[in-house]
Amino acid sequence: MTHLGYLTRACLVLSFVCSLSVQAEDSFENLFNGKDLSGWAGNDSFWSVRDGVIHGETTKENPTKGNTFLVWQGGEVGDFVFKTKVRFRGNNSGVQYRSELIDPKEFVVKGYQADLHKSPDFFGMLYAEKWRGIVAKRFQKVEVGSDGKPKVVGEVGDRSQKLVDWEWNELTIIAVGDRQIHQVNGVTTMDLTDNHPEARRSGILALQLHAGPPMTCEFKDVQLRVLTATDAKSVLNSYVQSGAATEGKNVKKPSAANAFDWVAKSPTPQWIWRRDQPSSDDPLYLRHQFEFMPEGSKEAIRSARLYATCDNEATVWINGKPVGDCPDWKYPIKKLDARQFVQPGKNQIAVKAGNRGGVAAFVFKLEVETEDGTVHQVISNPTWKLANKVTGDWKTTAYDDSKWNVAAKSLGNFGKSPWGKPGVGTDQASGDTSFSADEVTVADGFQVELIYQVPKVRQGSWVSLTTDDQGRLYASDQGEAGLYRITLDESFSSATGESGVQVEKMPVKVSGAQGMAWHNGALYFNRGSSPMYRVTDSTGDGLLDHAEELFGTHGGGEHGNHAVIPTEDGDALYVAAGNHTNLPDESIIAGSRVPTWNEDLLLPREWDANGHARGRLAPGGWITRFDPKSNEHEVISMGYRNQYDIALNRAGDLFTYDADMEWDLGSPWYRPTRINHAVSGSDYGWRSGSGKWPEYYEDSLPAVLNIGPGSPTGVVGGQGAKFPAKYQDAIYALDWTFGTIYAIHLEPDGAGWKAHQEAFCYGAPLPVTDAIVGKDGALYFTVGGRGTQSALFRITYVGNESTEPVSAPIPGEEVRQQRRSLEAFHGKEHADAVAKAWPHLSSNDRWLRYAARIAVESQPTQQWADNVFGESDTQARITGAVALARRGDESHRSELVNALLAMEPASLPESQLLGLLRAYALTFIRLGEPTAEERELVIEELDALLPNKSKDVNTELVRLLVYLESPTVIDKAIAMMTNAKPTPPAWVENVDFQRNQRYGSRVVKMLENQPPSHEINYAFMLRNLRDGWTMDNLRAYIQFINQAAKYSGGNSYGKFLANLRDEVLGHLSNAQREELSDISGEDFNPIPNFEITAPKGPGKKWTLAEASKHTGGALRQADYESGRNLFHAAQCASCHRFDGLGGDIGPDLTTVKNKFNANYLLESIIEPSKVISDQYGSKVVLLEDGRVLTGLMIENEDQIEIHPVSKAGETVKPVVVDPDEVISAKDSPISQMPTDMLNSLNANEVRDLIAYLLSGGDPKAKVYGR
Repeated sequence: MTHLGYLTRACLVLSFVCSLSVQAEDSFENLFNGKDLSGWAGNDSFWSVRDGVIHGETTKENPTKGNTFLVWQGGEVGDFVFKTKVRFRGNNSGVQYRSELIDPKEFVVKGYQADLHKSPDFFGMLYAEKWRGIVAKRFQKVEVGSDGKPKVVGEVGDRSQKLVDWEWNELTIIAVGDRQIHQVNGVTTMDLTDNHPEARRSGILALQLHAGPPMTCEFKDVQLRVLTATDAKSVLNSYVQSGAATEGKNVKKPSAANAFDWVAKSPTPQWIWRRDQPSSDDPLYLRHQFEFMPEGSKEAIRSARLYATCDNEATVWINGKPVGDCPDWKYPIKKLDARQFVQPGKNQIAVKAGNRGGVAAFVFKLEVETEDGTVHQVISNPTWKLANKVTGDWKTTAYDDSKWNVAAKSLGNFGKSPWGKPGVGTDQASGDTSFSADEVTVADGFQVELIYQVPKVRQGSWVSLTTDDQGRLYASDQGEAGLYRITLDESFSSATGESGVQVEKMPVKVSGAQGMAWHNGALYFNRGSSPMYRVTDSTGDGLLDHAEELFGTHGGGEHGNHAVIPTEDGDALYVAAGNHTNLPDESIIAGSRVPTWNEDLLLPREWDANGHARGRLAPGGWITRFDPKSNEHEVISMGYRNQYDIALNRAGDLFTYDADMEWDLGSPWYRPTRINHAVSGSDYGWRSGSGKWPEYYEDSLPAVLNIGPGSPTGVVGGQGAKFPAKYQDAIYALDWTFGTIYAIHLEPDGAGWKAHQEAFCYGAPLPVTDAIVGKDGALYFTVGGRGTQSALFRITYVGNESTEPVSAPIPGEEVRQQRRSLEAFHGKEHADAVAKAWPHLSSNDRWLRYAARIAVESQPTQQWADNVFGESDTQARITGAVALARRGDESHRSELVNALLAMEPASLPESQLLGLLRAYALTFIRLGEPTAEERELVIEELDALLPNKSKDVNTELVRLLVYLESPTVIDKAIAMMTNAKPTPPAWVENVDFQRNQRYGSRVVKMLENQPPSHEINYAFMLRNLRDGWTMDNLRAYIQFINQAAKYSGGNSYGKFLANLRDEVLGHLSNAQREELSDISGEDFNPIPNFEITAPKGPGKKWTLAEASKHTGGALRQADYESGRNLFHAAQCASCHRFDGLGGDIGPDLTTVKNKFNANYLLESIIEPSKVISDQYGSKVVLLEDGRVLTGLMIENEDQIEIHPVSKAGETVKPVVVDPDEVISAKDSPISQMPTDMLNSLNANEVRDLIAYLLSGGDPKAKVYGR
């Protein structure tokens, strides 16, 4: 071939290739011209073109209330390939496809989204916006069947691929039929086959700006290729192949569930022990030597993995290096990477094993793969050498074991009963597990090491961790196994193993700490269910041996006494306790920065449907400042559910991680686990049952970060850690349920903070309990809790960034100091307080405004009450009104109502309107009911605002208008309920629910079938109205409850809806209930189908004090059948319905269990006139003929029934009169109910009746102790 011929052919080939390339590129349509937003539609205040790219941005001054989108105007597309280059920062972004525009005004979109998220597990995942939530995360291949249930069927992508949010990344979306694939930089991040009943096959394209923190996103090279039926499948296959990770780069870590399945495969290891004395408790020593590759071989060891366990315990060494301890056969030594222990040539395994009674056995398997692909396997079998005693350096290859002559025997292959396959696959020894650092993921640049696996039988399950002034660690068992000190050798590493760890049990007789702190030479030890102790060394031998009780607050176990940490000034201690712990006795409370607290609920609450925290009232969980010298507390913050731990950041501010109530999922009052800034005087609004405050209440504060479902445990600040700067400034929050340590990255937000979380360290399972920064700059953490297997881990930084202590000033310090100057007035009277605080009541900074209000509330009201009435600034008047409602008295009510009426609510921004509505509510709660005239004026002002575009505003309007008995609120609320549209919660992307599939699957089920929570709240509030209902409204209401019951929720969700339905039905007449029976599900049969017998007696004249002696704990011995009979025999059923049976003169009592306790019921029966319901109170009725009748007056359409007051057992017919005969009807101070209802009953019968009323008609109810 001539050179010319070669060049000619080369040019032809090149021309053909270029032609193909041009054709391929030409098949893509450019959707963005690089100049302006032609062909796109969105909110101009957020979207623009800068430097030739689409630029989306929100700021603090210009936020978006909800996710907003830039929508391509080219119509819907079905099968396609879409690609763009994108970068983002501040919050996550995304690209919508096969979607629909559900709010053209606000540019709200619903449908599939290729999620662009900073978290490595979410970057490139599929999120169903306004729809199904997370469908498939990064690295997942998912199939969704026709039943709508997703199933992870494989793994895709490259776990070594590092993606950075503010770097240009190319996103590609391929959608063909039921298959959808996302790729980032050419690597598949998610592969979904979607046959969900609601799956979409076409829709619009849009770009996302996310609500929340200020953010920026940019897009360029936006291209679309619409696929035809002829090329769709081939294009899809080409992307499937091209998106696979490069071989050798995609190193996949096996899941925790199957990472050790190889142990049971051939060759199978054998359980071995000595032939004679098989159950001896004396130590047994085992050795086995093996060889692979020539000694000194340069061929690399590609991988090595190891498994060993022993009944009952063992320590294993290889070549003299400690591999690990096995504290019991249930908790094996598992190493996914054991390369450090083996070497070319000879290798020596050495084992010290022990038995604690009964049969004994040891099992071992090691698998080594060399670079040439050869696999070498070592298993335990009877060829191993055994000895009863050892001498010299018996762990090395040079040791002569020729005299080791104890005979070994096999007790069967691995998998044999009674041991099974502990720690392998699904066999986790009755829920217990062993731990390995190989199964724990940590942020880039960090490493995690297993320091110590706790022998549970002897040392329990560790839940609390701290350090002393020498850098030694202390850990406490949750139960009664004691307190332990852990000392690490300075040279300790995962290579030296547990022989570098010294664990000593302290002689002091304390255990069960849920918080510990070293302070001024002593260990402060806070137990969950008993007082705090100061633990010291009384003998000078260096061991803690003496415990001094400090104060006597007895907590409620896991909701009891919790954290204790030194204050920012080092002079005192902060102490935290959960919501089942009373505040310390008043005699040792020196003061409170929270000037007042109450339930502050405008409408009656519903206690938890399953009885949790029934009767627990404010303050809920609390935080105090404790002075060890005076033994006195100052209350700092309250209103938490169960904040287990607290921590300070570098700025000296206090934070906690509060728990959710998982049974509330789906209900309007569900509050996710959240990071709270525990500022002075704060009340975060936990109230039991349905009473939890929303975070927009003016007398509360928002979370710094709402995380989602979980179980908060330890919290620790990053100060002192030898980590990069941003990790030193982080707060570390531990979630026990989802096995995650979150790094909470704080950002100044005025005088407070906001934050985003990073899944810093996680595993499945990894039940993290507590963490502490060690003196060496490492982060130590424990796992365990509730009696499960426990371990101690360490995280260190091994990357290239500087770990020098951070000293740079934190932005915003000036305004934080301003907040602190106001906090100095909290709980203290000061002549300058009002003058200095008042100007800040108008602040737009909520943290500063809150601090100012608490400073004002701490001063006598006569100094500042008039300021509220004369205040001209709108925000200051609202804030001042909240303060006066909380601290004033009834004499302030009318003037305060007038001051609120003088405002113009229609012109207020949402935050101020919510503040105004809360000010009204607090006024009526604290200062008294409005007059009739005030009621009409407030209704007139607020009624016109309903409905509002804000669901939060609607909630508070309905609340107030129901309280005020507005004549229009039922119609308006029912209309909003009828148009219910469930909205996924904002926290849906924050938690990886697969880290706990058992619990996480329930949350995912709820998210996939999200209840209309706001509308359920309207229904909840409407239940308080007795008048104003039409049959159409009642029917719509019951139908809404029936529909809501089809959604998913927490453990109390369905029972709450049933209680709600029963309560509303309980207000209706028999005729109304019968008319609704076709949709209510009631078996309407008001006649008992069982024999009613008279009380046995003998009776007596019961007093409340006497009767209460026979309830309480005695209710557990109550007889259900007897109680049911007595309800009818004692004539209760003459007026009251219960469990579908009885009259309708008085209220239905079926749901009293949701509101009242035994003492309240006894008081209502024995002293019925003490509190009389407006609806069921008696009237003194004057008739035209001069007769005066006293009794319950029931107004029907054409007649009035007056039921006279009667004695127990007496049947009196009602007097029926024409409405025109009634001259007047006044409230009677005497209840319609007889005072002698119980007097025919004996003590056991009183017990049985009260228990029956508290059972709700359920013979298996908790009241019976079953």
